[in-house]
Amino acid sequence: MTEGNILVIGSGGREHALCWKLADSPYVKRIYCTPGSVGISTTNKVESVELNITDYPAVAQWAKEHQIDLVVIGPEDPLDAGIVDALTSYGLQCFGPTKAGAQIEANKDWSKKFMDKYQIPTARYKSFTDAALAKEFINTAPYPALVVKASGLAAGKGVVVASSKEEACQAVDEILSEAKFGDAGQTVVIEELLEGDEVSVLAFTDGETVSLLPPAQDHKRVGDGDTGPNTGGMGAYSPCPLITPDQLADVKDQVLQRAVDGLKAEGIKYVGILYAGLMVTKAGPMTLEFNCRFGDPETQVLMTLLESDLYSIMKACVNGTLKQQQVTWNTKLSAVGVVIASKGYPETYTKGCVISGLSQVQAMPGLVVFQSGVARGANGSLVTRGGRVVVVAARAASLRAAAAAATAAASVIDFPGAHHRKDIAHRAFSKINGLSYLQSGVDIDAAATLVREIEPLATATHRRGVLGRLGCYSGLFQLSAMDPSLKDPVLVQGTDGVGTKLKIAEIMNKYDTLGQDLVAMCVNDILCAGAEPFAFLDYMACGRLQVDVATTIVRGIADACMLSGCALLGGETAEMPSMYEAGKYDLAGFAVGVVDGARQLPRAQRMRTADLVLGLPATGAHSNGYSLVQKIMAENNLLPQSIGTSCWGCRYTDPAPFSTNNKSLGEEFLTPTGIYVKALLPAIKKDLIKGLAHITGGGLLENIPRILPPHLKVKLDATKFNIKPIFAWLQAKGQVSEYEMLRTFNCGVGMVLIADPQHLSELQLLVGEDLAVIGTVEEIGPLGGPQTEVSGFLSALKPLAATWTAARAPRPLSYKDSGVDIEAGDSLVSLIKPLARSTTRSGVIGGLGGFGGCFQLKAIEQEYKDPVLVLAADGVGTKLRIAQKMNEHGTIGVDLVAMCVNDILCNGAAPLTFLDYFACGRLQLHVAAAVVAGVADGCRHAGAALIGGETAEMPGMYPAGVYDVAGFALGVVERDRILPKINDITVGDIIIGLPSNGVHSNGFSLIHKLMKKLGLTLDDKAPFSKEGLTLGEELIKPTRIYVRSVLPALRGGRVKALAHITGGGLLDNLPRVMPRSVRARLNAHYWHVHPVRTETTCRVHVTDDDMPRDFRYLYSIILYIYKTQVMNITRSFGAMVIGSIQARPPGGARVLVDNFASAVEFTRRMPMLPNKKVAVLASGNGSNLQALIDATRDPAQYMCSEVALVVTNKKNAYALKRAEEAGIPTLIFNYTKYESREEFDRAISAALESHKIDIVCLAGYMRILSAEFVQRWKGRLLNIHPSLLPRHPGLDAHQQCLDAGDSESGCTVHFVDEGMDTGPIVLQERVAVVRGDTRESLAERVLLAEHRAYPRALRLLATGRVRLSARGELVWYS
Repeated sequence: MTEGNILVIGSGGREHALCWKLADSPYVKRIYCTPGSVGISTTNKVESVELNITDYPAVAQWAKEHQIDLVVIGPEDPLDAGIVDALTSYGLQCFGPTKAGAQIEANKDWSKKFMDKYQIPTARYKSFTDAALAKEFINTAPYPALVVKASGLAAGKGVVVASSKEEACQAVDEILSEAKFGDAGQTVVIEELLEGDEVSVLAFTDGETVSLLPPAQDHKRVGDGDTGPNTGGMGAYSPCPLITPDQLADVKDQVLQRAVDGLKAEGIKYVGILYAGLMVTKAGPMTLEFNCRFGDPETQVLMTLLESDLYSIMKACVNGTLKQQQVTWNTKLSAVGVVIASKGYPETYTKGCVISGLSQVQAMPGLVVFQSGVARGANGSLVTRGGRVVVVAARAASLRAAAAAATAAASVIDFPGAHHRKDIAHRAFSKINGLSYLQSGVDIDAAATLVREIEPLATATHRRGVLGRLGCYSGLFQLSAMDPSLKDPVLVQGTDGVGTKLKIAEIMNKYDTLGQDLVAMCVNDILCAGAEPFAFLDYMACGRLQVDVATTIVRGIADACMLSGCALLGGETAEMPSMYEAGKYDLAGFAVGVVDGARQLPRAQRMRTADLVLGLPATGAHSNGYSLVQKIMAENNLLPQSIGTSCWGCRYTDPAPFSTNNKSLGEEFLTPTGIYVKALLPAIKKDLIKGLAHITGGGLLENIPRILPPHLKVKLDATKFNIKPIFAWLQAKGQVSEYEMLRTFNCGVGMVLIADPQHLSELQLLVGEDLAVIGTVEEIGPLGGPQTEVSGFLSALKPLAATWTAARAPRPLSYKDSGVDIEAGDSLVSLIKPLARSTTRSGVIGGLGGFGGCFQLKAIEQEYKDPVLVLAADGVGTKLRIAQKMNEHGTIGVDLVAMCVNDILCNGAAPLTFLDYFACGRLQLHVAAAVVAGVADGCRHAGAALIGGETAEMPGMYPAGVYDVAGFALGVVERDRILPKINDITVGDIIIGLPSNGVHSNGFSLIHKLMKKLGLTLDDKAPFSKEGLTLGEELIKPTRIYVRSVLPALRGGRVKALAHITGGGLLDNLPRVMPRSVRARLNAHYWHVHPVRTETTCRVHVTDDDMPRDFRYLYSIILYIYKTQVMNITRSFGAMVIGSIQARPPGGARVLVDNFASAVEFTRRMPMLPNKKVAVLASGNGSNLQALIDATRDPAQYMCSEVALVVTNKKNAYALKRAEEAGIPTLIFNYTKYESREEFDRAISAALESHKIDIVCLAGYMRILSAEFVQRWKGRLLNIHPSLLPRHPGLDAHQQCLDAGDSESGCTVHFVDEGMDTGPIVLQERVAVVRGDTRESLAERVLLAEHRAYPRALRLLATGRVRLSARGELVWYS
């Protein structure tokens, strides 16, 4: 690009800012500004010149003489006068629209009609040239018609936002009758007063493409707090957070681009700046007006943020190449501009006042002063010459800092009568100060970063059969990819944790071995059933997610998965700031393997006396007994230091006296658990092993009996163990008894095998030389006794321990001393076994107590041809703290099951099995039993069998009374029914939502933070609770399980995708199941926002970005469908259509939620609304009456109404019995006693009024109402009709529907007017007509739809969400 000269037309602060930015361009040689100003002339490369800009030939000649490459027009008046049309006719390029384009600002009447024509969202309005008619409209309009605008240009002052009808009428008189604005006021536009935040969004355009500038906010009123008359603008700031990115995308698409396209359709190529003045209402952004030029003072702050070359952008606009131009802005800074005005502004203002402080401010870093009304006075002084004198613009890393700097600098500039606002940008501070999920301690973005880090680690573990990737709801594995020789495949599942070994990792800041520990503890367990592991999931809980630590742990998991041959399919990372301190973690794992039923271990029936007991050595202490390890360390740390090798300070960083490679104690303790899969699988597959026992918690004494028949025992010789020195050191330092050592630690034996003696050599050949004979199998004998006997243990330890016996703990230590009660754990198992049995289903093998839970796939082989396993892990999050503080634990288990099975539903799977993980500091039997009882309840509801679990007592990891839980669900789906079917989702698909019970189990960290900030307790009454419950009771309501409501719809094959709305809310979960080419558009008015969310929104400002992201807002399962039959299946569970799929504009949001703020505000008001008294008029059965009674008496439905009276014209109507059973007063009117229909209806009306009835519902009322009755109850009278009106009004609608061959029917709730089923429709519910339907079968299904629709319509009317206007039009709350 060659250098060029520019002519800028204008003299204000806006033009000063444009010249300032244009001068930065290396492609700009010289800038001329007419008429310019003193301040403009001081800008580098800029010269002020005097031109008569209305003499177009002279301007064109001058421009050619000075080689002007581009003319930039600042103010609107020259544009409206046609300067662009004139200069372009002389061959000059102009940045600005033609006269025809400028009328979008210059003629507000034309502009409003243009917006209507091209469906640009704007306020309702009407235009007038007659003052009397305008004032009549103000007084009678069906909306607050309080905005009065002069249609023409009035220097930004021709708008009056009146506070009353009287003030609006006065403004009309001033504009039309008194000609306050001259010709500009020949027409007035009367607009609806909109409520919300005003935002300015400007765009560069070349007539085809629009490129948005950052949103800004102008401050029109002259005084702080938005008081006083309107001005041209007293300050501005950018970017403005009062409009969300999603709303900004809508503005670009539906306002600015639509306007440019509309102008093009009108034959106007619009080039330059298009400025949309918006009101961000609860219903979304609405266009107040368009301007055809840069705003003032918005331009002054926007130019300080522009990083691209302004001249290049303007040239791209005039050349029609804006699409190829990259426009970049400084997104790390905020800019604030404060206007300093003259005395009397905006009505009058003084001139010639000497200005001081300008040079001082101009020298301040980060500040720019743009002059608007400054002239040169006597002796070279600077004096005022306009109403708005200067704008002080400041940039800073935060909006608050920029506002403070600009305001402070403005106070330095002074002249007589100077005044400025001190609250520029303050409206945005409440938005910025809003409480976010991040401020509650949960960083969703950090979690997303972690997923990106670990996804390649997980992918590296994949094996044949893995489907999908990390980031989906569940992991998927195709069973047909396993060994085809499996005749009777049995799934074996195990779960475990790492225990308090984690504490040592935290102390040492060494996490690289924990992943192997976790995998080993799980796969070694399922190996004991003979199973080959093929899949693994992890659960990681922490106080604050440290991405590097979490990545290190997962890398260890991935490496261990490859060692054991299983794929890392997924997991859950739970950041729980109120549960864990920063730097604290807990881990749980879940492994799945498969074994042929004929090879399943243990084979207790084949075990015989004289069978050999073989041992594989442990790598160290593995992952059990670490509470005792830490107790020994703590006790010895209290001993005095002494010289010599016999006494060690027992710090984890000290050298380990038993280490053979100079490792510290901590490093030795963190030696990872051995994985025995590769060593033992070949022998298992060759039938050489009768039983395997993984030596974990309970040691040798309690684990070996788990695989023995009751009549056999093992006798072990400890001298044959490969006892490592670490155990001798622990025994010596803790004076631990032989019994405690053998039931706490593995004592050198990691895995025990039972085998026939004749297979010994083959086993040693396959497994390796480390496999040692450590004992034999014997009969227990008639006197009974323990099933594990160990001889020679202490004598085997003695040579190793002799070195360390001099300095040891002052007393013998046991596992119980460390805070772990093994007996309590055994008692818990006996309590929960019957709970697990209550969930059993066909396919479950065995019960609790084995090393892994088993499920025989033959039980479901008839249902699936190509089964795919679906696996999910989850927790309950900090909802646990609510249960723990309330000491109410019964629903937590339901939450746990729901969070897992709802996830696997999203892949189309039916749940089969479930395992739980329960971790605590001290095991309280009644608490753990209550949690597991809830797990069993959830499993029964989901159709899943509870086949195993892990209880981890970890003193020091959790305070007293605190526990954490994790769950693992496994389900199955046919390969061709896997969801989501992302490629099938298309524009026009409908989105259905299934309701939640409440907050479910996400967002509780934010709730805890909110309650603390508000000073609320769980015992406080919930202000939104219709049942009179406390906050705690409302918050602890269990998560809903959707299996029964969703599975039937899935089996029909009509659902394309499901999204479980969990952590990340609507905004993060819906995109997980959508193609990137589309977006989900939801309307919050379609659903009922749960009051607990409105409480969090309104009592403490929660940021708009976080509310839809962190919470559910009623709907917890979202279905993308294309057939209405799915609605028929799910409607009885509360399903509603809540949105649709739309095309997504490039770079646009994936999810848009319309009317969210107004829906929240509406729900917030509901508890404050009085109950409306409802009368039901019925003539017969009254089944709809029953539906209304049931709904109004259900506190959870927030109906804001009660059925207070039942009226009938039939003395034997069954509706009377329904009313009597419900204790509702009744009235019977015999029409034969009245001379006319009108007299009869008057009597009923009088009775209704005497009972203070607010709303009347017709329910099978078999009389035609008189016009007088309808008029008296207009807007308060509802009826329901069994068809989709306007189709099939009148009688026998079902037969009419069938005769017409319709594919669907339904019901319609409508307001009653004088016609036959012609009143305004409130809502409809659709019912599919199926092949073979009769009048009766269709009527039966439609009646069920009526029972759902009528209460919903009544709630809409009773709560004021819908009403009838005086003109009989439907009006929705917004």
